[in-house]
Amino acid sequence: MTARRVTPIYPADANLIVSLLDIHASIPSHISPHHSRIEILEAGTGHGALTLHLARAIHSTNPPLPVAAAAAPEQPSRGEETSAATMNSENNSGVLESPPTQLHGDPDLERWRASRRAIIHSLDISAENSTHASQIVSGFRRGLYAGNVDFHVGDVSEWISKELEDRTKGSDGQQSEAFLSHILLDLPAAQLHLERISSTLRVDGVLTVFNPSITQITACVEVIREKRLPLVLDRVVELGPGMTGGREWDVRAVRPRAVIKAQSDRAKTLDNAGEEGRLLADVSGEKSRDEEQVQALATHGQRWELVCRPKVGGRVFGGGFLGVWRRMRHRREGK
Repeated sequence: MTARRVTPIYPADANLIVSLLDIHASIPSHISPHHSRIEILEAGTGHGALTLHLARAIHSTNPPLPVAAAAAPEQPSRGEETSAATMNSENNSGVLESPPTQLHGDPDLERWRASRRAIIHSLDISAENSTHASQIVSGFRRGLYAGNVDFHVGDVSEWISKELEDRTKGSDGQQSEAFLSHILLDLPAAQLHLERISSTLRVDGVLTVFNPSITQITACVEVIREKRLPLVLDRVVELGPGMTGGREWDVRAVRPRAVIKAQSDRAKTLDNAGEEGRLLADVSGEKSRDEEQVQALATHGQRWELVCRPKVGGRVFGGGFLGVWRRMRHRREGK
């Protein structure tokens, strides 16, 4: 048993999330020389339960750990854990420098890390949560999957900007922005980061957003549509007890027929009214739209977010909503 710092993602939900990410992990002998490295970003490490499932999913792709690093070191005590979290929160790089089983400075281990064909970048805003999650992963089967994960601390948009900057410096400015094959956002306001992260996702890569409320998923749908991001909604799945495989939801932006008919009737009226009537109607319409815009701006500063979720008893075991998008090729990217 481990301490429950935050609500974990339970095994049934974690297994379904990993399957919907559509990760193709091949053993090293079957990997093409032109095979690109699998890089998965998990934003919102939390307890570390889903991190462990992800690490297990890509484990077969990486070569075996060096013998000297295969044995996991002793776990720090709770006092040492708090001290490590405090120390790492002050790290300017935003990276947990010494999580368990990652023996930095060991030449064999550093060479192994550089040769990894699959990596999970697990990011959390809380250094304490990240330290705790690293202990969860390193404590499972003596750190069997710990080498597959790099833990980071900070804001996801800031981390991506820094990562792009570092990769560009290391490749003489030739580094492409799209370096992630999969992205998983388990954040309260994931829609605020979609525009920044979409450019880092490879074509045909998978973006998933996991939230407790369906309205948080619809907020992502609205942002993607308004900003014309190169993401296509594949499915929205509700996870919960008794839902084997989840329950799919139909989430899309539509225009009601009544609105379309009203616009069509208005267009016909303008055509029949002539140029003078059209000008008068346009002026009136502009005033109406201006009033709507003023009212919208006045209420935007005090905007409330709706929360919609099933009513349950005193105990909640898992559940939530998962939105799955695929990255399509943007027009400016060519063929």
